[in-house]
Amino acid sequence: MWKLIRMEWKKNHMKKYMINQAIIIAVLGLLLFAMCYWVPIDTETEMQGSVPEIENMAMQIDLLTNLSFLISTSAMLSSFIIKAYKNKTQNLMFSYPISRKKIIISQMMAVWIFSAAALFFGKLLIYLLLVSASGVKAGFPLGYDMTSVSFYIQVTIKTVLTVTLGLIPLYIGKMMKSSKAAIISSFLLFSVMEGTIGDLTLRGNTILPILLFGVSLICGFLTVHNVEKEDVM
Repeated sequence: MWKLIRMEWKKNHMKKYMINQAIIIAVLGLLLFAMCYWVPIDTETEMQGSVPEIENMAMQIDLLTNLSFLISTSAMLSSFIIKAYKNKTQNLMFSYPISRKKIIISQMMAVWIFSAAALFFGKLLIYLLLVSASGVKAGFPLGYDMTSVSFYIQVTIKTVLTVTLGLIPLYIGKMMKSSKAAIISSFLLFSVMEGTIGDLTLRGNTILPILLFGVSLICGFLTVHNVEKEDVM
């Protein structure tokens, strides 16, 4: 399996994805740093009145990084799998004396491992960036403590959840035979999780992430379930 995963990384030229993720992390880091330390807010009242949705920077880091990486993970999965079907390169992979399920799983794992590592370390870099300027007066409370073990546990859990959610858009895109459908559905999925309509919001709901994680695993299973019998697109 590990050899197949490495082959997928080599075949899909992972260097370009590494550059893209580095750019995303850098842009988000600068944006969040500016939001935290450069926003011209003098009083707590002004802060609450101008941007009431920002409770602390930890929430904003989660919001922006999770959105960016859910979409990028879905885009990678569609490129690795859906486009491979459409470009007929999957035909070559399926001609190898290897189980089709094993090939599809290796493609999914290649994206999952890369995205999870990029998101985890990207978040830590942004957290460190904001903490490094602790001597400067912040416009918003940071809302996290990097010396706490629970902090790293939470980052790990949220990273696993976000990247795994990419299996839902993958399944939708594969069923619709469309990479665009996968990317659009990833954005809609995040909107459902984090969106707010009036007083109705699912943000902070503890049951929804667990349900969606289960749905993601089911979608991952369905993606590979009948792959041995189905025709290539």
